[in-house]
Amino acid sequence: MKIDLSHRSCMKEFVTQIFIGLLLFLFLSCGGRNEKQQTKARGEKFAGEVPFYKKIADDKQERTRLWKAAIDSGDCSSYSKVAFAYIMTYREVDLYYYSLIMANKYHCPDAYLTLYTILTHEADPGEITILSDDQDTQNLARYYLFKAKELGSTEAKHLIELEYTKSKASVNSTYFLKKLIH
Repeated sequence: MKIDLSHRSCMKEFVTQIFIGLLLFLFLSCGGRNEKQQTKARGEKFAGEVPFYKKIADDKQERTRLWKAAIDSGDCSSYSKVAFAYIMTYREVDLYYYSLIMANKYHCPDAYLTLYTILTHEADPGEITILSDDQDTQNLARYYLFKAKELGSTEAKHLIELEYTKSKASVNSTYFLKKLIH
């Protein structure tokens, strides 16, 4: 199955909205605060404030703290916060290796979804814009997407429902690994 490249910008926007929704959900789970505190916790911007992801992206100490919590102990919540900051500031190339560790070592659904997103969208590491749309890379990306769904990612489930026929959406992640090996 070939993904239509003309929908890539819509996909990136959709995935970005899903990440925003996920983070808002994480922040909404903090109960017992007044409305101003809840709004701030959800990352909503007050007049003149910098968005929370920009603060994370610009603060080396905070990034390091979040990465240490994620990589050292498998904290998927910390991973999601810093990964979102990297995506929103176009640092997907830097994010790939961290995501690979979080996926392989901790089976973090958001990490698998991030790997899918990185492999299916253009990246700009500085010198050139790259996109590997060969069959092997596409199968690897699909493996990551379906693995995220299997681990409980509702965002991955919705993406699969949008992109694939019902029969294709019912396959499991190993189907794409087998296609990759053959």
